Amino acid sequence: MNNRQFKVDFFCVGVAKAGTTTLHDLLCMQENISLPKRKETNYFSFGIHGKPEFSGPLDSTSVNEPTIVSFQEYMDDFDLDDGNIVGEICPSYMLEGTVERIYEHNADAKIIILLREPVGRAISNYQHLVRDGRERLDLEQSLEAEEARLASGWEWFWGIKQNSQYFSAVNAYINKFGEQNVKIIFFEDFIKNQPQYIEEIFDFVGLDPTTAKHEVFDSNKSGIVSGRWRFVHRLLLSEGLVNSVLRKVMPAGLRKSLGALFKKVTTVKGEVSTDTKERLAQEFESDLLKLNELVGGNVGKWLEQRNVS
Repeated sequence: MNNRQFKVDFFCVGVAKAGTTTLHDLLCMQENISLPKRKETNYFSFGIHGKPEFSGPLDSTSVNEPTIVSFQEYMDDFDLDDGNIVGEICPSYMLEGTVERIYEHNADAKIIILLREPVGRAISNYQHLVRDGRERLDLEQSLEAEEARLASGWEWFWGIKQNSQYFSAVNAYINKFGEQNVKIIFFEDFIKNQPQYIEEIFDFVGLDPTTAKHEVFDSNKSGIVSGRWRFVHRLLLSEGLVNSVLRKVMPAGLRKSLGALFKKVTTVKGEVSTDTKERLAQEFESDLLKLNELVGGNVGKWLEQRNVS
């Protein structure tokens, strides 16, 4: 297949910490869907412009190095089987400007957007950074530092508050691809009813829902580091000599598997103060009001939700 013939049929464009990894794991089971080997290629968001040079902690190994920077490399990353629907899941595709590049690639693409109550999503975003050994500040300090960090070149995932404001990106995708080609799924419903939503996604992208394989996943959970593991967690996962040596001597697949197991063992669910949740809810309210009108009142319940998990 040459470059002109290759088209991605559907994109799940985000949002981060709203079930995209769980959806990826579910779609990897399916025999009639082809996905890239990398869950997040970042090609259409910033890789298309060349290798990114984000400068935050572990941005190089987490984002810069894995990002695909040419269309040939992008196409080669897919396992293309005859007759399969081709799709990609990449949360950075909610970034400004990405919708135009995806539309240029395939104006008929189907777009899936997973959304999550924004306060809970922001907290999960922060705890993900802690879990991965990247964030050392507490939540309030991290929120205070966000604007300066992004301005100094840290990657988009450090935008804890920014990533919980959805209206602009959702509106852009609907305007570009048409409401009939954009499917919005709410994280809270998706996690509880995965078989139902996989069948809905099959129908949306043009597959027979009765052929969907079902399994329940709970992938990529966030958390804070348990006290007794804090030193070892920081030693192994944060930037430094030990982390650098492990990356050089340990095969990538083994390192990823052991890392996921270690993170699962060493992290626990974190508590967040009501005051912090309230401040975040107030900050997101204006965006939610616009989003609620855009999606026909379907996120109205989030406007009153404060005590999120």
